[in-house]
Amino acid sequence: MLDHDRLERAENLWLGVATVMTALLLAGVFVSFLSGTFPQLKGGHAGDAGRQVDPTNLAVTPFATPGLRPSAAGTPADLYIVAKAFSFEPAVVRVPAGQPLSINVTSQDVIHGFYVEGSNINIEVIPGQVATFRHTFTRPGTYNVVCNEYCGIGHQNMVTRFVVTAPENK
Repeated sequence: MLDHDRLERAENLWLGVATVMTALLLAGVFVSFLSGTFPQLKGGHAGDAGRQVDPTNLAVTPFATPGLRPSAAGTPADLYIVAKAFSFEPAVVRVPAGQPLSINVTSQDVIHGFYVEGSNINIEVIPGQVATFRHTFTRPGTYNVVCNEYCGIGHQNMVTRFVVTAPENK
């Protein structure tokens, strides 16, 4: 038979351990919130610098002509992609392997997803927000991009692709 005092001490010990662990968890969340680790909680969008555009007037932004913009040697090329009702613009993006890209994505109408198969790119695209991230495709091939956020009745047709070519030998 267990001694009642020993059992009470064990219960109090475990209660103390659980209390300390809960306090540490809450302190970590609070510090992360204050330091900006969770930009979504501050009204931002993960991967961007807080850039916004008017989704009804993309003509006055770099998204007016979506596509790849060449860059100076050693700097990432800018790529602008617009997600809208059941399509991405441009439909196909051709890039050489090893070319660093600064990918900028926005939505013209509703929330869309931007998932590049075979990579770690998975972004939620919000109207008016510009999601910006950098990526370098290292292997030649075709990488399909799908909308993984249900956006309406034609959602299943919303695809585009990156065609990554072997770098040119100079």
